[in-house]
Amino acid sequence: MKDFLPYIVSIVSAVISGCASYFVSRKQFKEDLKRLEKQHELDIDKERQMFEMDKEKMKLEHENQLELIKKENEAKVGAEVMKTMFAEALKIPEVQRQISEGVKKESKNHN
Repeated sequence: MKDFLPYIVSIVSAVISGCASYFVSRKQFKEDLKRLEKQHELDIDKERQMFEMDKEKMKLEHENQLELIKKENEAKVGAEVMKTMFAEALKIPEVQRQISEGVKKESKNHN
């Protein structure tokens, strides 16, 4: 037994050191895991905010496109109405007479 006594002290100190290292690394692992979870939550919040901003940007662009299309259509309708009104006005004999009188006056003024 006397031969094993120096080894027993070494073994016991190694076991104590091993257990201490295990518990310290376990504690460190838990802290690292909590830190990673917190960072992950922050990253998710950041991505969520970016998504909301992108969604709002796309919504505004869509509204602008709709407004532009609406204005273009209003302009086309206005042009078509004016074109139709002018075409119909040219069919009225009184308007035709006034136009030809205006053209004759201009011809006389330039001569």
